[in-house]
Amino acid sequence: MTSGDLLGAVAGFFVSYWITGMVGGLEKKTIHGKANIDPGILEAIVEMSLLVMTADSHMMKSELYLFKEFILRNFGKEAASLAITYLQEIKDQDIPLDSTISKIRDDISYTEKMQILQFLFQLAYVDGEIDQREVQQIMHIASRLGVSQYDFIRLKATFEMRYNQGRQQQSSYSNRRSYQSSTNRDALSEAYATLGVKSTDDDEVIKKAYRSLAIANHPDKVQHLGETARLKAEKRFREINNAYDIIKKHRNL
Repeated sequence: MTSGDLLGAVAGFFVSYWITGMVGGLEKKTIHGKANIDPGILEAIVEMSLLVMTADSHMMKSELYLFKEFILRNFGKEAASLAITYLQEIKDQDIPLDSTISKIRDDISYTEKMQILQFLFQLAYVDGEIDQREVQQIMHIASRLGVSQYDFIRLKATFEMRYNQGRQQQSSYSNRRSYQSSTNRDALSEAYATLGVKSTDDDEVIKKAYRSLAIANHPDKVQHLGETARLKAEKRFREINNAYDIIKKHRNL
């Protein structure tokens, strides 16, 4: 497997995983019978996405695909059409970050801010690699949104682990390693990535991360966002608990 093939496979791993599993749902609102999202929030998401997609000086088709899928799956066809149109209008403009953030900072919840950051990290990783300029841009956005440094670092670590895991999975496949040992190893790596911690972290860090995630992702917190958001929250909540169970068993906690 060539370097290019590996990067393509890793990119495919991220596209399929994040689109089907981790994309959260912002509050849906019907505006003038068109898009199921407030226009100001939609504009801000488009602008933040553009800032990340162009941070490394070029925009990839895989990024545009993920961007469209995110809007389509969460807010519907009308919103996706509006988002693409707006993206084309502003793609060559300078986007003032403070102005962009001011549109939504006080109108969305902390959980929704974290969901936006998750998506921005997806954009950064979808081409198989991440540029430090993309990381810096997401960090600036997180800071302006009021997301704590601890939560940003934890989220960043989660994506780094998933990226490394994707590379390891492809390497494991190409080298024809034992399926059983690879499965067990991948399950544990996946568990650490789900909690956003490292395998070298001590037990207290693991427990703290688990408690924080369990509280933040409890299904009761998104009841007002509708049935789709509740089902996604329940799935995420199960993933968090399953990950913690795997780590507890491995560490004899």
